[in-house]
Amino acid sequence: MLPPLLVFYDLRRIVGKLSMPAKQMTRVSSSQASLIDEIFVRTADENYITARWCAINQLNTDFLWLGVHALEKYLKAVLLYNGRSAKGYGHDIVRLYKDVKKIAGKLLPKVLAKPANLKFAYWVDCKPEDFLEHLHRNGNADNRYLIYGYATRSDDLHKLDALVFAIRRLICSLDEPQAPLRGLPQAPPPFTYRTLLLRQPELFRPLFMPLDDLISKKTDNPRRAAALNLNMPFAPRNFVHTPMRGGSASRVPVILRRILDPLKRDDPRDAEEGIEAAVWLLANVQVPGDDKKNPGAAAEIKHAVTATRLRLGLPAKKAKRSASCGCHGR
Repeated sequence: MLPPLLVFYDLRRIVGKLSMPAKQMTRVSSSQASLIDEIFVRTADENYITARWCAINQLNTDFLWLGVHALEKYLKAVLLYNGRSAKGYGHDIVRLYKDVKKIAGKLLPKVLAKPANLKFAYWVDCKPEDFLEHLHRNGNADNRYLIYGYATRSDDLHKLDALVFAIRRLICSLDEPQAPLRGLPQAPPPFTYRTLLLRQPELFRPLFMPLDDLISKKTDNPRRAAALNLNMPFAPRNFVHTPMRGGSASRVPVILRRILDPLKRDDPRDAEEGIEAAVWLLANVQVPGDDKKNPGAAAEIKHAVTATRLRLGLPAKKAKRSASCGCHGR
């Protein structure tokens, strides 16, 4: 793979027609581009670099959340550059990817396969959609508080790298005609970034954002190492990689250990302890999933408490309310 920032385009060899009718082309103004780049791309790069640092240091909760957050912003940037709205998605990277795929088509990979130059023992190929569902399940906004626990494997980092590369290169107006370089002896036919990216699958356009700055630097520092070590899609050819520890990690949610499991026991003392913990939690912490249309942890806890009281004949007790911790407010 050529160093991404040192790829030169010979426009005389690019042959292609516009893949969309003229009425569907999107031209983004310089002001709009600045807004997209600063609000979404810059912050996504910072989230992504930090996510890699967290993964390297086994800080899995923030790795998973920041990975989701970075992908969310990159996907929204693609939508905005191509004439779509980024509203109404929240942090739903699965739905965002589905809509970006309608725009990108063949530019997105069918499978996340192990890079040939990655010396790494554990890897299971999967579809991008399957990986996004796994990442969203373990790194969604509610799970910033470990409401649901997590399970992650070391190949998650490298699959995140592959997906960030595939999406980040789409942050442009894919079907807007591009002007040829000055000084060419003959003007080539009109071409688009879509044409260019289809013909050069390893090419990405420098966006002059934090990740690009680290790629182009000549000297190493901890931030550059976090961004590029074993990052095969983005690292320049001359980058010196160092091995990272592989394996898997998981965390059982405390709600399961302290509430749901005790509520299943036949010993009334254990059950009462679980009920007391559940009542306190729901009274003082904003637990997600209390919406009838979108039930989650809160609804599950309430149902378990009610079922346990009925099963063991335990009386209902009023909650003792303390000062709300507010740790799960939005």
